[in-house]
Amino acid sequence: MPTPGTVNSVDHALRLIALLAEPGRQAATVSDLARALELPRPTLYRLLATLAEHQFVVRDGKGYRLTLRLLQLGETVLSAGALQAVCRPYLAELSAATGETVHFAVLDGDKAGYVAKIEGEHAIRMFSRTGWRGPLHATAVGKVLLAWSGPDLLAGLAGTTLERYTGHTLTDHEALADEVRAVRRRGYAVDRQELLDGLLCIAAPALAGERLIGSVSISGPVSRAENLQAAAAEVRAVGRRIGAAF
Repeated sequence: MPTPGTVNSVDHALRLIALLAEPGRQAATVSDLARALELPRPTLYRLLATLAEHQFVVRDGKGYRLTLRLLQLGETVLSAGALQAVCRPYLAELSAATGETVHFAVLDGDKAGYVAKIEGEHAIRMFSRTGWRGPLHATAVGKVLLAWSGPDLLAGLAGTTLERYTGHTLTDHEALADEVRAVRRRGYAVDRQELLDGLLCIAAPALAGERLIGSVSISGPVSRAENLQAAAAEVRAVGRRIGAAF
């Protein structure tokens, strides 16, 4: 029975969803659901109609099953606080090992959404911050997201103007496509002062199997370019560890 002070209909709906989400459960009939939840059939019909209206359940033969709508909602949660909680320990290790500022970004529409940032021992001034949305074509994390998100994302930029941030920014679509292919081949991306003069970044993907979780990067001044390039293997290793955590 619902706890006093709660909303009965919401309680019933959540119990219904939990029941349909049980491992191994196939489509369930209204009779099965009514018995398991001890609810009248008319109540079940109204609940199922409401959940179907919002695309949480679908009719499957004589029964009902959940749709992928809950998975979509889960993806939203994953890209926020839960994602930060998983990746921050690994980012802290990378920052401590390299002394550089470390970022983690995810695809946010047609931008790179920065969900975590850890300042390094040798941090330099830059305008990136948690919550900032950076350009895909002018950042190392953005190039990684382009390289591992499938061809549609890159194709979607073809009809747009690639903004120039410095004299090094790639604003030609063919040159960007060549760069994205190179990123995929070598396993990491480089931002060679393309967003900010004097700044160099190295980024690699965090993959859970074939699924792209996000991109991890280190950033520092071009005066430390040799050290940053040498740390590419460490960046890739951290990306693999974050991906494995998912």
